[in-house]
Amino acid sequence: MKTEKNYFLNDDITFVAIDGTFSEVTTDEGKISYIVVGMVSGKLFKNLKYVINNVKVKDEVCNCNGESRMRELEYQFWNNENVDIVFFDRKLSYDRSLGIPIPSNAIGIVKDFDASIRMQLNKIPYPPWLKIETKGKEMLSGYYKLFSASWVFYFESYIFTEEPLILLSILYSLGSEPIPEALGYNYPLFLADKLVKYYRNKMDNFLKTIQIGGNIRYREFRSWMEKLRNDAKYI
Repeated sequence: MKTEKNYFLNDDITFVAIDGTFSEVTTDEGKISYIVVGMVSGKLFKNLKYVINNVKVKDEVCNCNGESRMRELEYQFWNNENVDIVFFDRKLSYDRSLGIPIPSNAIGIVKDFDASIRMQLNKIPYPPWLKIETKGKEMLSGYYKLFSASWVFYFESYIFTEEPLILLSILYSLGSEPIPEALGYNYPLFLADKLVKYYRNKMDNFLKTIQIGGNIRYREFRSWMEKLRNDAKYI
């Protein structure tokens, strides 16, 4: 399914894009995870132009599995946001299989999937196009490509399930920034990824020092993190 034009919206749409990252250090009490989750919010206008108007960052230290906790925090972060669309950089159906409640207004975009499938999809001419794999009342899934030089992405949408052309227009609008690594993807998600990695990387030297020094307890680690936060040295 492809479109030769943009299908304009009836109303402006508010959105947030959420992404996370984490680092782990090993102590005498096991692994400690430092998790950062970021949110980029904006508005998509009826003419499919958009603005980014806010960013938020949340971090946490836990004596837990960093990846699992990061996933939980990403889904919790949107709860206080009254928006029309929530973008995630993940496969929503997988998280749902883990028992995680998925927002009814969520769209998930996945960059990496089976390479042989991507090779076949790349043969589809004349982007932008959207290929539907499954279509149900609750979720629409498939693949899309926006430009000849851009990547093929897998998507899962819990909204616009009956209006895939509007979904394609929204993806096109938010994926048209002339930045090579973001072209054809989703610019708000791209910004969210850069945001969380920026804050995580600011902590890298400290985390490496802890890792090399070793022989530290979880309570001490938390105290140091809280002091850094209060001193405004990284967030």
